[in-house]
Amino acid sequence: MVDRRAASNRFLSCYAGMRRKDLAALLQVHHVVITRWAKGANVPWNKLKFLSDSQGISWDWLLAGTEPMHSGKVPVNPESSHPPFDIPEINRRFVSLFTGMTQADIAQALEISLPTVNQWCHGVCRVPWKQLDFAVTHFGVRWDWLIDGIEPKHMEDKRQNSKHIS
Repeated sequence: MVDRRAASNRFLSCYAGMRRKDLAALLQVHHVVITRWAKGANVPWNKLKFLSDSQGISWDWLLAGTEPMHSGKVPVNPESSHPPFDIPEINRRFVSLFTGMTQADIAQALEISLPTVNQWCHGVCRVPWKQLDFAVTHFGVRWDWLIDGIEPKHMEDKRQNSKHIS
């Protein structure tokens, strides 16, 4: 389960050298919003995406506190503080976890409607964060893989890869 307060703290730690007013301008929010985040309010997903994209910050570190902090993806300079999520790809990766299951099986397993699963499969709507969090916990996949498609797919693969590097 994602501890959103801890994620907010990790998010703000990446901007520790900035004044709140400057950070607010960068993120296109009122400076009072930054103060709320510092007091534990949830940072919106699109702001987390902006940080991940602009600084190459790992979703696994941001949302779960797992090392390393940087994902290995090349930082980009998003044109706005609202970079788009690739919803069809996130949905595709999520649904792919249910190997060998029909859409009806997935719906039953998640206790949701079949039309909802069908909409996810066709990219009509996004898989809710609660379900993505379930996938990370239940299937042991990495946030970086689920959101950005960065390999390795599973947490244990990441540990095995780091053992081979050292």
